[in-house]
Amino acid sequence: MSDANFSLIFEGPAVENGEIDVQDLAPSLMALGELLQAANAELNGERARVAVKLRATRKGSFEVDLSVVQSLAAQAVTLLDALAGHKDGIAAANELADVILKVGGTVVGTGGGLLALLKWLRGRKPDKIEPRAGEVHVHLGDTVFVTNNQTILLAENRIVREQARKVVAVLEKDGIDRIATRRDGPEKLTIERAEVSYFDIPDGTEETLEDSEREMWLQIDSLSFKEGNKWRLTDGGEPFFASVEDIDFLNKIAKGEVSFSKADDLHCLIHERQSRTSKGQLRKDRTIIRVIEHRPGARQLKLL
Repeated sequence: MSDANFSLIFEGPAVENGEIDVQDLAPSLMALGELLQAANAELNGERARVAVKLRATRKGSFEVDLSVVQSLAAQAVTLLDALAGHKDGIAAANELADVILKVGGTVVGTGGGLLALLKWLRGRKPDKIEPRAGEVHVHLGDTVFVTNNQTILLAENRIVREQARKVVAVLEKDGIDRIATRRDGPEKLTIERAEVSYFDIPDGTEETLEDSEREMWLQIDSLSFKEGNKWRLTDGGEPFFASVEDIDFLNKIAKGEVSFSKADDLHCLIHERQSRTSKGQLRKDRTIIRVIEHRPGARQLKLL
């Protein structure tokens, strides 16, 4: 078993008397617990479990002291593995807290954690991510944020990012201007109300799962000849929409050299791209690159 202590601090006129509305406190604490759970799942899988425990506070702001208590699964390795810095070993509670809450980061020195990285990026995509001698250097313009591979793994994990966003959502409440986290020592990582948007998950982020081209027969369901509009087609299964990029074929349509009916078949070279959006949804885009053959639909039945 390992543990790590840290503080979560709320500042602003709504908490100056050392009190806080439970409806503001509870979601933030729950999200912080879920954030640590998600980070543990990303770094340790089923080999270790964590719990976040709460202690008392003091006046002036509203400060709560918390501890991350980690227990290893029965089959999970030795103490040396638990302290192995997560090569393939367990990320211990102290490391787990650092990889989320550590302040450091810019230009030189020890690595900063997830919240510091997201604050530094300010919602922007880095220009380059460079592994270097056990560290990871994140480049943005002329500045560099020094961190580690575990932090990058968490920054690319959608569930972790969702929980990080929920932690700072308390700043959208009137009367709470900033929150801060503090590990051992006086140094704090402070997040201001104006910085909440830095923790949003970019809508445009997509992961390509499959990208391929193939020939296939398609049947026309409905057409659109307006520029940029997609055709509704079927390959024998559920209908789908596809854009047409065969300029020669489109020109023939424009000149009246090709006419269509609903049941016509097209032998096409089609490009398919399947991706996962930043919200975890699957998406498939299809494009007709070339129409190889147009075959009018059957107009009569055959007796033999």
